[in-house]
Amino acid sequence: MLSVALVMLLIIGFNGILTPIVLFILLCTLGCTLIVVFAKDSQSLKLKLFLLFFSTYLVYIMIHDYVLINVNPDYRPIDYIDENTFYHYTFVGLPYISGERNFLDIFSVFEINETILHTIISSSIAYLSVAIDGKNTLIVQKLLSPFLGGLFSVVLFSTIYSQFQNKNFAVKSTLAYGFLSAVFMYSTTILRDIDIALLYMMVFYLFLETQKLKNIFLIGIIAYITMYLRFESGMVLFALLLLYIYFYVKELESKKMKMIFYILFSILSGIVLLLVLPKIIHVVGHLNEANTTRSISAASSGSIGLLLNKLPFPMSYVAKVIFGQMQPFPFFKAIDRPLEVISSVFWPFIFLMMNYAFIKKDIRKLIDIKIKFLLFIAIAILFLMSSEPMVRRMMSVYPIIYLVSLYAFVFISSNKIKKIFYYYLFAMIFITTLYFFVKG
Repeated sequence: MLSVALVMLLIIGFNGILTPIVLFILLCTLGCTLIVVFAKDSQSLKLKLFLLFFSTYLVYIMIHDYVLINVNPDYRPIDYIDENTFYHYTFVGLPYISGERNFLDIFSVFEINETILHTIISSSIAYLSVAIDGKNTLIVQKLLSPFLGGLFSVVLFSTIYSQFQNKNFAVKSTLAYGFLSAVFMYSTTILRDIDIALLYMMVFYLFLETQKLKNIFLIGIIAYITMYLRFESGMVLFALLLLYIYFYVKELESKKMKMIFYILFSILSGIVLLLVLPKIIHVVGHLNEANTTRSISAASSGSIGLLLNKLPFPMSYVAKVIFGQMQPFPFFKAIDRPLEVISSVFWPFIFLMMNYAFIKKDIRKLIDIKIKFLLFIAIAILFLMSSEPMVRRMMSVYPIIYLVSLYAFVFISSNKIKKIFYYYLFAMIFITTLYFFVKG
């Protein structure tokens, strides 16, 4: 797959656009260097995973764009309207990167203040593209997401391997998630969601490690960085930092050190609460009935949203969370976005297996207590987003749901898994049929 990506980039190069080739080489070098420097073990395997996912995502982008451009030469090859916005941001940030304006002033530009870090990175890519080819092309901007998606797969593999200590199982699980989940889709766009997903994955990995003082600082740094991609996402990571500190303090033997950390914990908790409380109130305010009806109905569901709203509390919210994991629904509404279709079939089954693993007492007791805490936070976020179930916003916490579901795949028989899968298919067919009846 790496050779295919190189050939395609060379073809683009023969057409007079050299930046994709240069950037691809730079990103490959950077990714491999990061793995060699930071990987504790299985360096060769992690390098292969990174290059496999990076090149596969990139090949898909080039085929996808080629097909769309040939179908309609006047059509910009994007899948989401927001990609136009983020492409526009690369031009907004370019003067600050090129030196035409004071770089520090970019932090006060209102238009990009909620995605400042992504804009700085993408505008830097735009600067490179203009320097080499004289223009900032869409294909150049699209190289960033597959690179981050490749790194995401490496961190995911490391996390799964650390939990199950089975390299073969960790590789298969990583391949399944990387090719069948929403990560594939959002590793081929110029949105910021895969950026945030990678940072969340890094925090999950650090959080599940044995308690270390350095991890407190690392999680804090990552949380701070994430705030410059999406403020609310950064606040969630600060909450995880507080939880990590709690686990760290619990294992301290010195009473004096415990007291110091409890004081710091209280101060940090107060700061996070003051910063995040207005946002929480804002989010909760959007969970009213009218907004729920409008948002769910817009989420590829037709009249299903109205039906869910008629259910009694709290069943309506539970139903909306479950329904949110089935987006897009029905799957053929996104037939022009095949990766989204695959994800909409794959993910509900994973969500089902997560619930099965947690309900079964003999499996639940095997799950690490820290994973249980992370799962609670993940589910809470899904409930908060039930009024507007956007996969790209929810997928940052999906790895935790996936990790819990893997316990079911490990500790129950293959025959049982097949039986559950058949039940799942039957349920999907039934719900889709119900959709047509409700749609009328």
